Amino acid sequence: MVGLVVAAHGRLAEELVSTAEQIVGELPAVATCNIEPGTSVEDLRAQMKQAIARVDAGSGVIILADLFGGTPCKESLMMCQRMNVEVLAGVNLPMLLKANSLRSEQLSLPEMANQLASHGQRNITCASALLREAQQQPRT
Repeated sequence: MVGLVVAAHGRLAEELVSTAEQIVGELPAVATCNIEPGTSVEDLRAQMKQAIARVDAGSGVIILADLFGGTPCKESLMMCQRMNVEVLAGVNLPMLLKANSLRSEQLSLPEMANQLASHGQRNITCASALLREAQQQPRT
């Protein structure tokens, strides 16, 4: 099973996983890295390595980071060169839920990462624009 690490500023990682678990139940092989203000890069690296080690059962790990270019993303990218890790930036709840379900399919780590990126993007919608559109449709 592919492991998942959610890495984000503040308590976002922990809260995303907690919210996902409210929806689908316990998420196996998932770890979080909460980056609090003042966390040193060395401490973050140690947290990330520990989280990866906890969830890597041999199939690799996908790290879901909050911001492209943010510290969790940059540090995760440094680990790609030494570990079987893929990094996605811009984590959202639909992406995390899909990551959990895709782990049962026979996908390579890069294929899974690409599918998750597409899924996360497709689930960003201007809902109020859809409502306005629907309201402008003639009723029959």
